Amino acid sequence: MRGLVDVVGAVEYPGRGLVLGRDPDGAGFAAYWLTGRTAASQGRKLVVSDDSVVVQDVSGASTDDLRHYTAAVRGDDWLVVGNGTQVSELAQARRDGRDLQVALRDHAYEPDPPIRTPRIFATASTDGTGVIVGSARSVPGADELVEHPSLFVPELPPATGVHVSTYAGTAADVITSGYPEVVGIGSGWQDVADGVWSALDPSLRVALFVVPLAAPFGAAIVR
Repeated sequence: MRGLVDVVGAVEYPGRGLVLGRDPDGAGFAAYWLTGRTAASQGRKLVVSDDSVVVQDVSGASTDDLRHYTAAVRGDDWLVVGNGTQVSELAQARRDGRDLQVALRDHAYEPDPPIRTPRIFATASTDGTGVIVGSARSVPGADELVEHPSLFVPELPPATGVHVSTYAGTAADVITSGYPEVVGIGSGWQDVADGVWSALDPSLRVALFVVPLAAPFGAAIVR
């Protein structure tokens, strides 16, 4: 099992990435980060309230759903994190009591051909149980089709997380990902922010947040 920071640092351009995990002391946390190649993608910030995290434009360019969206929603005892408009829709599905592995099938990759960026998401209860991490992505070799790889973990053990990112290549050669991977968490949740931020390419990184599962989003560490 590879460590989270090693996984993040092995990819020059991960696009957007997230992890749900427990640190070595057993504290549950969620993290989400953005990178960008263009001025429009670089011109973004995270706006954090207790029950949501919004990716907002700061460049003065026109707003679009692919770059500007609600990245995290918090319910009474759960949260949903992801890279697009599916976050709010999956949060509503959770309120309605739906299985989010099934609800994910209502979604497709982003309408940005030829890349077809995966829509990634994660959810868990605030006690760290019921972890689901997955994506809606194009099928390799049959790009117009959609597949929904996802991983369900009833309860993560300490020092373990589930990670997924949209890309797995370089800024010049974008390769789509969207495949969940179990990773090791080698330090306290408070250190995840610096670890992941340092592992991201400084010329591409845009923003990041890390928050304990049991705390409102206002307690997040933000970069």
